[in-house]
Amino acid sequence: MGRIKQLPESVFSKIAAGEVIERPSNALKELIENSIDANSTNISVRILNSGLKLIEIRDNGIGIDKDDLPYTIQRYSTSKINSEEDLLKIQTFGFRGEALYAISQISNIQITSKTLEQEQAYTLVASEGKIIRIEPTSFNPKSGTIIKVNDLFFNSPVRRNFLKSEKIELHNIMNTFKQFAAINNNILFSLYVEDKLRHNFIPTTLESRVKEIFRIKEVALQIQEIEGYKITLVLSTNYKYDEKIETAKNNFYVYVNKRIVLMNELEKIVVNTFRTVLGERGRIEGIVSIELPPYDVDCNVHPRKLEVRFLKPIFLKDFLQKTIKNFINKYLLSKPNIFIDQRVEEKSEQINWYQNLKNIAQKIEEKVEKIEEKIEDKVQEKNTPSLLDFSNTDQKLEMKTNVIQIVKLDNLEDKKKPKLLHYWDNCYFLVLFENNFFIVDQHNANEKVIYSKLLKIFKEKEKQKIQKLLIPITLKVKEEENVEEIIDFLRKLGFEAELKEKELSILSFPSIFNINYIRETVSFIVDNFDSIVFDDEEIIKDVLSKVACKAAVKKGHKLSEEELLKIFNELIELEELNPYFCPHGRNVMVKISFKDIDKMFERE
Repeated sequence: MGRIKQLPESVFSKIAAGEVIERPSNALKELIENSIDANSTNISVRILNSGLKLIEIRDNGIGIDKDDLPYTIQRYSTSKINSEEDLLKIQTFGFRGEALYAISQISNIQITSKTLEQEQAYTLVASEGKIIRIEPTSFNPKSGTIIKVNDLFFNSPVRRNFLKSEKIELHNIMNTFKQFAAINNNILFSLYVEDKLRHNFIPTTLESRVKEIFRIKEVALQIQEIEGYKITLVLSTNYKYDEKIETAKNNFYVYVNKRIVLMNELEKIVVNTFRTVLGERGRIEGIVSIELPPYDVDCNVHPRKLEVRFLKPIFLKDFLQKTIKNFINKYLLSKPNIFIDQRVEEKSEQINWYQNLKNIAQKIEEKVEKIEEKIEDKVQEKNTPSLLDFSNTDQKLEMKTNVIQIVKLDNLEDKKKPKLLHYWDNCYFLVLFENNFFIVDQHNANEKVIYSKLLKIFKEKEKQKIQKLLIPITLKVKEEENVEEIIDFLRKLGFEAELKEKELSILSFPSIFNINYIRETVSFIVDNFDSIVFDDEEIIKDVLSKVACKAAVKKGHKLSEEELLKIFNELIELEELNPYFCPHGRNVMVKISFKDIDKMFERE
């Protein structure tokens, strides 16, 4: 006798239900999607015992006809598609005909509904997928539906055992609720937990809804459209910086045609674009919504419809990256990087850069006051005009130490031209530019400039000025190393190289590199070449960032005033990459405005 047999419905129905409903938040997702598809403008959710005792959802949608009620909990029953062709242009959330069927198999369910055409509302009561009764009932609204899911997983102890704690399950429920509320700003959403109102989001603008849900003060809206594709970004304009951590936990939702998706690929594009431009020490908050023609996306690849496939993935990736970069350039790069919080002193005695800066500024102010007193005394003795009279803007006092300069800043000519004020430790330099002070790290700054140019060389094939070497730089290479591929990679970066008698000769190099670090840079490439994966964009960026680090001028290497200003000018001219962070997330420069200085001295 054969061993293969068909499973009874009681078994395969629970298997199917497990694919769609793994936890209470999955059930809530399916129910809210049905309410939205029913054109509801008011959706109310009630939760008891983290959804295990009760998930109740009420809406004012078009309702369900009495004759259709029995079909709501039958498998593959749906009002949203009729033919195979409809799968190519899906524009509704629930279309597989599995949601209510799956929920009914593992719970006691009650569905009460009324349409505009019906005079009477009707209630369907079912348990484990079997209809117990359908009966008339009272229903006050003109139309709408109430679904009560009781005792979820009561007949699936294995599934129930795999649930997390009640606290985590409730967190998942609230997160799902917020995900729908964030993108559907025209719908009133309310959530009751243990009969207490936890959230009540009234219809409003998309920006206001995002601010309310994520509890952020400032957001910006960026919309871009091309060839039927539309990307909407509503994100915080405060890419929060924290010097104590390398990365911050992001908090943003991604949607495709207003459908919640959990796709690492899309999330990575968003995160990597932000980190490439702004560094790794920030937090992304808000929503990223992608809208495209329904025939360009396949929503039918996951039982819970959490993943989708795109017809033009490369086009979408490029479009998404461009939109994010435009958002960053428009709303974030113009904001100062400095973080000032008066509560720092109260909360911690630990000395940080901010406290150091404040102390230095206070000492400078004290020194300036003493100097002013001495100068005034001497001036009075000699009966000559005071050197501190700035009626002539060309007058200034320079101390012998070349540390303090007393300058009338407000009336300086040519404010748009950066002015080098101080350079110390052959590492940091202070620049005055457009009524702001910039403290710059020469290594990190040069590294960022080189990295940005390497990206253009490698990605956009942008040509750079080449500097010939009178005496080639040579490096010995091992026989097993793939020298031809190394030479090809160097050429892509703008080097001219060749192999002569088991030695790699560098004949010329891009002028963006410092000649003192050519040998070290090329040696790094040769030593690490085997670990480079050339078909992964992020790995290439990582390699280029390391190359830039090796090639950049080091701390202790003294630069001229012309060289320092050249680095600064190249920094502020970066088009796509934030000049405030190096590719590894470290500070390149700190911007301090006159307004920030007022805050330091509590003059606001």
